[in-house]
Amino acid sequence: MKPKHILLAYSGGLDTSAGLHFLKQHFDCKVTAYCADLGQKEDWARIHERALAAGADQFVLADLKETFIRDFVFPALKANARYERTYLLGTPLARPAIVQGLVGYARDHGVNVLAHGCTQKGNDQVRFELAAQSLAPELRTVAPWRMWSLKSREDLLEYCERHRVPLEHSAGDLLSHDENLAHRTTEGGYLEHVENPFRWEHAAWITPPTAAPDRVETVRVTYREGVPVAVNGDELGPVELVRRLNEIGGRNGVGLQDIVENRINGLKVRGIFENPALVLLHTSHEHLEKVTLGRNVERLRNLLTDDYGDVVYRGLWFSEERRVMQALIDASQRFVSGDVWVDLYKGSHRATRVASERSLYSRDLVTLHRGEDIRGEDATGFLNTISMRVRLEATRKG
Repeated sequence: MKPKHILLAYSGGLDTSAGLHFLKQHFDCKVTAYCADLGQKEDWARIHERALAAGADQFVLADLKETFIRDFVFPALKANARYERTYLLGTPLARPAIVQGLVGYARDHGVNVLAHGCTQKGNDQVRFELAAQSLAPELRTVAPWRMWSLKSREDLLEYCERHRVPLEHSAGDLLSHDENLAHRTTEGGYLEHVENPFRWEHAAWITPPTAAPDRVETVRVTYREGVPVAVNGDELGPVELVRRLNEIGGRNGVGLQDIVENRINGLKVRGIFENPALVLLHTSHEHLEKVTLGRNVERLRNLLTDDYGDVVYRGLWFSEERRVMQALIDASQRFVSGDVWVDLYKGSHRATRVASERSLYSRDLVTLHRGEDIRGEDATGFLNTISMRVRLEATRKG
């Protein structure tokens, strides 16, 4: 099927700029560059010019910040979702948000082929194509990286130079970045050697801890039913709330992760993640749950946390299993409302206080001082009951 109209997920970077030019030359059809604004700090006018110079017939800038945070980041936060118990999923949560926007545009504008600039080595090709097939199985997807003879970033730079595709990259800049409102990733270059430490001059959001203020800053995060709604008493929308926490965490050196993860294909990759807001949200959310969730509800939800993180990481946001897990997780958050105070100091952070009208914590019942008594005979009966199984096992052993 010859494409009539290709819609390319366009970032303005090296891969998608080379890919845009290639698609236009290879298929000789209409190509629209679709740029998703997820809160990354970009010069959109310059990216627009670059897309047209690379051959785009049309440039679209879609503001997806609100839906990204509200409909993807916050539902995953309710699950305390991580991949391999460390990675806070800033990129895997962004990809389905982008594809949802792409599919909506495609159906409204006669697009019959989707395209992306993901490499054949990485995870994003899986996330993009599984999301696209879940939402629009009738649309075909093409990927330049699986079609052309180019093998490396150096090859792409040479290709763009030869075809006069304007870039801001240079042969000496081998680091690769992915950014949205929730996080910034740095990969490649010297970081591919795991014996090399991260160089703080390459941090964009986070102040090095040694240069952070020499004082403790306390931030208060307010939740309603598992969703953050305010910072330091100021009610904020999802986008502004994440921005505010990024600023607070970043200036205090909080939120940098250096992670070696296992890709979907089983190969290991190293990434540097700057995600101050996500770190502060996970810490405060988990702390609030400790006083608002019953033991068995928390245990049941925790049974899903690792699987939820795996499902999101592997590109299955729109799958039935994620929807089913989300229903239980959402139900678990009914009473997760209140305030959490977090202290930040030179790269460290710690939840120190919590207050909730939905708390299950009762000082009167657990106090070592004067409070509501548990009668001695009640404790004796309780101990006799829970020890029955132990006594039976001991008797059987002889």
